[in-house]
Amino acid sequence: MTLLLRRSLMWTCLLAVATAGCRRAEPAPRPAAERPERPDIVLITLCTFRMAHTGFGGYDRDTTPFLDSLAASGVLFENATSASSWTKPSVTSLLTGLTPNVHGLTDMSGDRDIIAGEFTPQRVLADGIVTLAECLKAAGYATASRVNNVQGGEFYNISQGFDDAVTSHEMDTPAMLRDFDRWLAGQPAEQPVFFFMLTRDAHMPYDPNYEYFVKFNRSSRTVPRESYPGYRQWLHSRVKKRLDDHRPVAPEPQEQFIDLYDAELAQLDHALRALPEILERAGRRNRTLIVVIADHGERFFEHGRIGHAGIPDEATIHVPLIFAGVDVPAGRRVRPVVRSIDVYPTLAVLAGANPPDVLQGTSLVPMLYGPPEEAEKLTAFASFMSSHHTVREENYKLHLWRGGRRSLYDLTLDPGELNDVFAEKSDVAARLDQELMRWLDAEEALRSVVAQGETRTLTPEVIEQLRSLGYIR
Repeated sequence: MTLLLRRSLMWTCLLAVATAGCRRAEPAPRPAAERPERPDIVLITLCTFRMAHTGFGGYDRDTTPFLDSLAASGVLFENATSASSWTKPSVTSLLTGLTPNVHGLTDMSGDRDIIAGEFTPQRVLADGIVTLAECLKAAGYATASRVNNVQGGEFYNISQGFDDAVTSHEMDTPAMLRDFDRWLAGQPAEQPVFFFMLTRDAHMPYDPNYEYFVKFNRSSRTVPRESYPGYRQWLHSRVKKRLDDHRPVAPEPQEQFIDLYDAELAQLDHALRALPEILERAGRRNRTLIVVIADHGERFFEHGRIGHAGIPDEATIHVPLIFAGVDVPAGRRVRPVVRSIDVYPTLAVLAGANPPDVLQGTSLVPMLYGPPEEAEKLTAFASFMSSHHTVREENYKLHLWRGGRRSLYDLTLDPGELNDVFAEKSDVAARLDQELMRWLDAEEALRSVVAQGETRTLTPEVIEQLRSLGYIR
């Protein structure tokens, strides 16, 4: 099916849901300074990356010095929301501009699969959905991806549109960047490039190198190098068992657990420092737009939980979003709410590409180059499978729980989402409930016309990788 025919199908969808919030990316307003027509684009997606544990997010530990400098040199969106609380649907939303229950990649293996001794086939991305990579490729870009989390790569067809796509569980961040260096060196200087990287290096079980562990370990207990692997396993097991038994975890092991994660962030941040050098060697540093985002965050004992997936609380869906590089204003922090689904239309506009007619996101170019307060006010929708939905408008967030219960939280006063103000703020609750219904209606209309992918049987290799990530016990 040609891109033109696929866009025609999506135009039909646009007409069906025009009142429900689907938007076409509008042409970019020209800033005063002349901009390259087609910048090189590097999109880095950090798996399991908690916004509140970054320096630019206000953390008091030195976990992200490189990313802090990148944010300071560009535009930081302080209130970006991911489309979901786990990797497969959130990465797919990032690369399609569609919410999870539209693109359909929401299924995960559960205990019933394990008890039955076999795993239900899982849905993969439909060929009929035009990805960001396909959009940029049609505009003349060379495209490549490096992914080390199976849930964001080739098995689920999320890599469609990349000329050179590698999904490897064995590649860490330095290895993926070395591959990028080699690939970039082989591209014609006059051709723009789009490189996508998804790294799971901060994903549980946390396994930072010993040097980083020592730097971030706050415990008075000394852990020798030779005992470190056993210590990590013991700590993970202890924390998980107590939570599985619905028992509280004492402050000290909580702190030790978080120390491992912070060490992971610092190690990942250090690896990313190679990116500017790679671009410099290729002669592309001054023409490259760098975008950094997370697929989701991570819980640390909020609501008695660790990890992610499940309810789309702020710990898991509040993500960093940084634009830096060629002609991006320096030192700008944008407070209004934006979404991960806005990245696709934004990059399409900046690349001079022709995006699909139906995108649930909208271009952030006005916020990048103009006064944020004059930009369109957005609401952020997120979901976990089809059982839990949220919508955020500025500082208020409404949850629709399984069974129909609703709760409302004031994130300014209650960032941990502990105090339900649904009854006290009935006017806000009613407005957000109406907005949530618009999003759900739009999803239903889009599902009827947007292509749905086939299901694919999990291979033994995929099963083992999912098990190592904690998605299969």
